Amino acid sequence: MYLTARRALVCAALIAIAGCSGGTAGQAPSLVQSNASSSFIHRGVPFIPGFVHNVVHRETGSSYPTKKSLVFEGDQDEAAVNIYQTAALASNPAPIATIHVAQGCPYGLALDKKGTLYVADNCFSGDVEEYAKGSTTLKTTITDGISYPLGLAIDKSGTLYVSCYPPAIVEYANGSTSPTKTITGGGMSDPFGLALDSAGNLYIADFGASAVFELPAGGSSVTNLGLANLGEPIGVAYDKKTGYLWETGGSDDIVNVYDLKTSTSPIETFPGTDFPYAISIQSKGKPKGETVISDIEAATVYAYKPGQYTSYATLSNGVELPTGLLIKQP
Repeated sequence: MYLTARRALVCAALIAIAGCSGGTAGQAPSLVQSNASSSFIHRGVPFIPGFVHNVVHRETGSSYPTKKSLVFEGDQDEAAVNIYQTAALASNPAPIATIHVAQGCPYGLALDKKGTLYVADNCFSGDVEEYAKGSTTLKTTITDGISYPLGLAIDKSGTLYVSCYPPAIVEYANGSTSPTKTITGGGMSDPFGLALDSAGNLYIADFGASAVFELPAGGSSVTNLGLANLGEPIGVAYDKKTGYLWETGGSDDIVNVYDLKTSTSPIETFPGTDFPYAISIQSKGKPKGETVISDIEAATVYAYKPGQYTSYATLSNGVELPTGLLIKQP
């Protein structure tokens, strides 16, 4: 069952509502949200609060620097991806660049070995957009096999994984814009956040199923990991330095950290502020293991040093509705 009290407040705040009265697993909400020029439907997306303005509040150049670690913040309220320097997070900096996404609803973000940025854009049935390394200009759009995408991940071979609704994990071989594999079933209901471990196993946060699933490297079916203490998982990230899996839970406002080698119970649970949503852990660049978590109610991104569960930085400058996060050096 979807979150009740908060969900009722969300529904009441919308102008038009389609299927926004709660529901059971496998029945994703369809929130109709509008701006000055158009209306569009988001599917498979939980808990989008208030009105969505879809207005970018700043101009941007055609490029951004790529030799240092960056935080990419997908912001649905601004229909944009804001880019920040990781080293400056403690000073709550302004974005150094902004990408105006094509459709207007950025969620999952991923970078490949070439530094190409991939953006899951959920509006108008959705697409996955590609932006060349350091560029804010749209390069390529993937639409074949895409249906309301939410999460993205790219493995060492360059295979792109996309979580979609109706529930599916769609794979694209390196450089391909047509799917090579589509994985359904296994209990998936509303797959959202995606993360890969060092062996290429894919972890899937599914808020409708209240579960985290695993897709083994090269596999064609998912397995419910049976993790304890889950509410409605939205984001998931794998710390390659420690081997720990992190999960953000919107319904219980907490973040769980698991050592999958030892237990299905969390080794650490800490408050995720108001509404923890997207999460990313740095695996390339310094320091490895730095974590960023977004809070969609507080319109804030919190940063955590490796091995720490208390935030050292609060990013709010330019943040409106942080639905996607990625911390990485291109």
